[in-house]
Amino acid sequence: MIPAVGTVRKWVRRALLSVGCCVAALLAITAYGWWIDPRIIVIPLRQVAYMRLDVTSRYITVDGYQWPYLDSGPADGPVLLLLHGFGASKDAMMELSAPFAKHGWHTIAPDMPGFGAHPYHEGEHHDGAFYARSVDSFMTAMGIKHATMVGSSMGAAIACELAIEFPQRVDGLIMLAPAGVQAPIVNDFMRRVADGANPLDIASAEDFDRVMNLVFVRPPAVPAPFRRWFAEMAIARRPQTLQIVEAIKPFLSDGLRGRMGAVGAPTLVVFGTADAVTDPSMLNVFASEMPQGRTALIPGAGHVVFGDDFAGTVRAMHEFLEWAGLERDSVALHR
Repeated sequence: MIPAVGTVRKWVRRALLSVGCCVAALLAITAYGWWIDPRIIVIPLRQVAYMRLDVTSRYITVDGYQWPYLDSGPADGPVLLLLHGFGASKDAMMELSAPFAKHGWHTIAPDMPGFGAHPYHEGEHHDGAFYARSVDSFMTAMGIKHATMVGSSMGAAIACELAIEFPQRVDGLIMLAPAGVQAPIVNDFMRRVADGANPLDIASAEDFDRVMNLVFVRPPAVPAPFRRWFAEMAIARRPQTLQIVEAIKPFLSDGLRGRMGAVGAPTLVVFGTADAVTDPSMLNVFASEMPQGRTALIPGAGHVVFGDDFAGTVRAMHEFLEWAGLERDSVALHR
């Protein structure tokens, strides 16, 4: 039986009204997330990024503190442990983990104490020794006996400290724009730090933009909700972050000098030629103290070398891992 024309029209109107209500609700939620609560947009999109890169967000409790981390690649593969830089989080390392996870590495990127979703450890002095001990405890809890370490900036200095104090933990060491030694050429960032300033301090959305322009030569486009979310997170933990700054500053300024000869693992040190934070002149200091290591300069890249030149950084890492005999499947990597 064919419905009457009037009945069909009513059904169409109701259907269009339902669709319109759904669209309006979606727009309202998007607008609320864009202007009021960015978590509504940021958290789902972050999950999409995890799915796209085939990484899983997990956590483990170590000494009473939750360690959030990203996990990717085969569980039985050699471990590539990625340590983020100051003010960053595990999410900063997820893109870098992807090309290695695809070729047999078990990549793990944790939020370190006081950063990302990892709480500040009350009562602890957050210096380089503390972070090295903390990563050692994390590895024990995870059942990781040893790993190839990849660190960015502060994370690179901590990875080096781990290689010095816990040499059995480190199969290989890759340091991307590492801190930890005095630079032969003191740049503007270093002069400001010496004067007591914190150029990486974020107390507003404008500060977020300033820091992005400082650490990248070509800052990635960050949508407004993400900018607000990052700024709000930084502001919320700012009191603890300032305590971390004071605790770790001596270590990051010159805490590795004269000690790196104890690193027995094969090492790669990478700088960008346009790094405005850890000056590329520091490359010679690391090279002089780590004669068993290799070095690489990424032309035109800033402090986040893999952000400005992802392909060039990954290529240098692959070549080093193959040279050091650490690559699980060097043939597959170059297909």
